[in-house]
Amino acid sequence: MALLLQWQKMSPSQFKQLQELLEYSSKSIKDILKEFDDNGSLSIYNKEEPIKYETFKLLMTIYLDSVPPEDLSRQLFLSFIKRPAKLAPLQDANDPWIRQSSSSLAISAKAAARRNSIEIKNGSILLKDVVCYFSLLEANTPDDKLEFMFRLYDSDGNGILDSSEIECIVNQMMSVAEYLGWDVTELKPILKNMMVEIDYDADGTVSLDEWKRGGMTTIPLLVLLGLDTNIKDDGVHVWRLKHFNKPSYCNLCLNMLMGLGKQGLSCKLCKYTVHERCVQRAPSSCITTYVKSTKTSQVLHHHWVEGNNPGKCHKCHKSIKSYNGVTGLHCRWCKINLHNKCTSQVPPECDLGEFKEHIVPPTAICPVVLERQRIGQSGRPSLNRADSIVDGSGLQIYPVAGTQPLLVFVNPKSGGKQGDRLMRKMQYFLNPRQVYNLIKDRGPMTGLQFFKDLPDTRVLVCGGDGTVGWLLDAMDKVNFEKRPPVCVLPLGTGNDMARCLRWGGGYQGESLGKVFDRISRSEEVMMDRWNIEFSAAADDEKGDPIPCNIINNYFSIGVDASIAHMFHTMREKHPEKFNSRMKNKLWYFEFGTSETFFKTCKNLHEAIDVMCDGCSLDLAHGPSLEGIAILNIPSIHAGTDLWGENATQKKRKKQQKQARKDRDREVSSSSMSSVDLHCAVQDIGDGLIEVIGLENSMHAAQVKVGIRSSGRRLAQCQTVVIRTHSRFPMQIDGEPWIQPPCTISISHKNQVPMCMAPPSPKRKSLFNIFS
Repeated sequence: MALLLQWQKMSPSQFKQLQELLEYSSKSIKDILKEFDDNGSLSIYNKEEPIKYETFKLLMTIYLDSVPPEDLSRQLFLSFIKRPAKLAPLQDANDPWIRQSSSSLAISAKAAARRNSIEIKNGSILLKDVVCYFSLLEANTPDDKLEFMFRLYDSDGNGILDSSEIECIVNQMMSVAEYLGWDVTELKPILKNMMVEIDYDADGTVSLDEWKRGGMTTIPLLVLLGLDTNIKDDGVHVWRLKHFNKPSYCNLCLNMLMGLGKQGLSCKLCKYTVHERCVQRAPSSCITTYVKSTKTSQVLHHHWVEGNNPGKCHKCHKSIKSYNGVTGLHCRWCKINLHNKCTSQVPPECDLGEFKEHIVPPTAICPVVLERQRIGQSGRPSLNRADSIVDGSGLQIYPVAGTQPLLVFVNPKSGGKQGDRLMRKMQYFLNPRQVYNLIKDRGPMTGLQFFKDLPDTRVLVCGGDGTVGWLLDAMDKVNFEKRPPVCVLPLGTGNDMARCLRWGGGYQGESLGKVFDRISRSEEVMMDRWNIEFSAAADDEKGDPIPCNIINNYFSIGVDASIAHMFHTMREKHPEKFNSRMKNKLWYFEFGTSETFFKTCKNLHEAIDVMCDGCSLDLAHGPSLEGIAILNIPSIHAGTDLWGENATQKKRKKQQKQARKDRDREVSSSSMSSVDLHCAVQDIGDGLIEVIGLENSMHAAQVKVGIRSSGRRLAQCQTVVIRTHSRFPMQIDGEPWIQPPCTISISHKNQVPMCMAPPSPKRKSLFNIFS
């Protein structure tokens, strides 16, 4: 009889915490294995031998890019310790019919805690189990994940899964289903039948080939392992677990979806809905995202999905009673609803609906026919169709007259996981081949190369300021005939770029229809970008790595960079505490208050020299400074305009007149006269950059709330050279670091096209009557 082994499970909250830590990590499990090689941080350990808790904790710190919480590290280590499964006693001490005293429960809890402490101190685990586990959570190929899963549960290493090991897999999948919120009341028999079907030769065991063959065609297994999330060949659904707020029905068996958790599976691309028990029999009836040949008819037809579409009929304008069962039709492309009886009154051709100018129709995408084609044995050109579908490199887009297609990039890590939901919505509103996940696709280059020859394209980036900078840097490397303008849907914390372009301070879940309408009415403007170079001082003191060498938004030294550095350091150590925009702002408030008391950058102006367009600034006269900010856009610190509002022509003349009167009493501290600075207008595309002084940590906050009109205007110029004589915190576009003494040179790089959103309509108020 084979020895049964069992693992100690993590709680759902711990599992969720681990997932959040993994999302913020930039390392892969392959990177960790390299650390065991020569010159690696774990080279003193043998990866073939069992590892102790201290080694495991060090490994997790490297893998997660932060120190994991102690309780999570302990529980995760315990979950990798294999223990012999205990046989159930004849009389269970935890039988609910047997009354137990509180003292006995306390004793059992103490005994479990004591046992865990001993295992933490003396226990050891196999590195291969850790590698297999985290490989499942990473974005590897389904084939690799299935093999890792097989190796993990093949506890005796004989190359086959016996009945006890299969039972262990079923139990683990049940746990995963509970973590995901799946209704598991009828799931276990489905999973057991599924495992029986995988045993193709019916010998009672499952080989690796059988496991891979069955796993790749068994949808519940793929969904539970997180494998069924990518766009496959046309017609194949991309499933997700879903909780339905309204009565919904299965498109296959026509019965209502029941349950308290996530009742069924819904296709991300077409909203076809089924029970988990019906998904294996669901037809491959999903949308077509491209045509197989240019000879295919260029007329797009409606793609109807039946049922679960409440609303009014597009033809007769009467309500569709979708709660009575599977009734009514909904076109996935143009989004119109129809009664079944009204379908015959609507032509089969689809015009893509209200926002057709943004959509690339499937008839405009087809496989590329290369000049040098490989000729197969049949004499026909051969094309690797699998490659063309996975990464788009084998497909080509043809322009459609009268359209301005949208290329969408989504950062799912931005804005407290708003990106995941937005990604699904974008894939449903547009052609899925227009939407790219910046994390899974390892950056924007795949999408940019796919769309680079398509005229009149507009790019929509969904993320924070860092995501926008990432995209702009990548676009510099693409050889566009005409560089497409960039729109911003803000998902980050500060979102200064989006604010100055009037896209708002944060996406609040508005209808995508409204977003597309604003994109249609947006105007193209040019925005400056700036090079920044650092020259180390003679003593060659080491500091943190510099995050980038391009300024899109701003660069600052001193008090505000110190606050940003404290925030960044805390987020690196405890990423789970920074999972929402509101929490992030509260942390900024706490660190700002701390900086007010400790004044870590007091008298910064005494340890810094600034030269603008060859003229040195006199910082000794006037108020003392704790910070210097170099502004390219009129927004910093989540919407603060430190330069101040641009005055109207009438107000500008008044300011000039007043400045001339006060010129004798006022000390100029810039390369420009105080008269010029009072009237200088800030513009994101004028080839000039603004230099501002901050007196303390509250200065920017006072400008934000209107107590002060602006920061201390120092200069408006084309080049800036700064020499520092001490270590100071610095930041570029919100990315902070500590920099030793150095010389900093800032010069103009280029201009890029951006989309300026239309002004938001002014809200009507009773006070407007009296104004």
